[in-house]
Amino acid sequence: MNFDKLKRKSALFSLFIGFSMFILKITAFIITGSSAILSDALESIVHIFATSFAYLSLIISLKPPDESHPYGHGKIEYFSSGFEGGLIFLAALSIIFFAVEDILFGVEIEKLDIGGYIIFAASVINLFLGLYLIKTGEKTNSIILIADGKHILTDSITSIAVIISIILVLLTDWVYFDPIIALIIAINIFFTGYKLIKDSVRGLMQGRDEKFLVKVIDALNKVREDDMIEVHKLRTWSAGTKHYIDFHLIIPNYYTIKNSHSMQNNITKKLRDKLDLDIQTMLHFDPCGPEHCIHCSKKDCSIRAHNFEKSIEWNLRNCTNDSSIAKTQ
Repeated sequence: MNFDKLKRKSALFSLFIGFSMFILKITAFIITGSSAILSDALESIVHIFATSFAYLSLIISLKPPDESHPYGHGKIEYFSSGFEGGLIFLAALSIIFFAVEDILFGVEIEKLDIGGYIIFAASVINLFLGLYLIKTGEKTNSIILIADGKHILTDSITSIAVIISIILVLLTDWVYFDPIIALIIAINIFFTGYKLIKDSVRGLMQGRDEKFLVKVIDALNKVREDDMIEVHKLRTWSAGTKHYIDFHLIIPNYYTIKNSHSMQNNITKKLRDKLDLDIQTMLHFDPCGPEHCIHCSKKDCSIRAHNFEKSIEWNLRNCTNDSSIAKTQ
């Protein structure tokens, strides 16, 4: 399957739906004058701007590495995610402004039943769109699509909250439910924006991704051979669909450069197969010493100084440690 083509189609589809939802919601606001519905419409404006930027970022991220960007252009996905988070913050501030204004100066709402039907239709469409984008983003490893999908799910939740406010106003005839629900929506949107910005900063700063590290360690355990004594200083980072893995590996000290090169190629191929991702590895081979013998299960070793006792466990703590575990035990 051509994942790049799927990403482009998904981003364009999201943009088209975003325009459609904005037209529906702004129509509902014009009909009703509801602050809660306005808050939903404002979030749709954010969706349009964010998705447009996301689509452009997606096109750039798919460009191959060049002389100026030897690691490719995938990092722009984090900028896109952070930009979307920032726009969500602005939408939340706008919602708060209009809601407080209605609380202070009064609320005039009409034809809420018609507005409710429109918002309900929009919430259902956004629910399915958000789930589709997140699933597609996870399948294609696209941060942009995942961020867009999460934002649209938030938009769907916002619409549901709007429907609740409409029902409450219709049942009680107390119009202040409308701006109060709008304020609650704004708080929820703030948290969504914060999460997107946080993930964006973590990616740009190459923050530690423990979930991915655990997956890599699990894959390393599955490809482990008896001459692979210990992994330490394991680091990972990502740029778009590419994942970079580097670590130190202790191997028998009589291995040649040719042996090490062959081992790296073999490990890289197996990791790609196990993780089913576009992976580049950077391995630093450390020669074993007598202190490693008790942790080495290689049977035909000609320089063994001690009998094998127990292999070093490859787990998150040991593999990411900066020093040799065997030397400190």
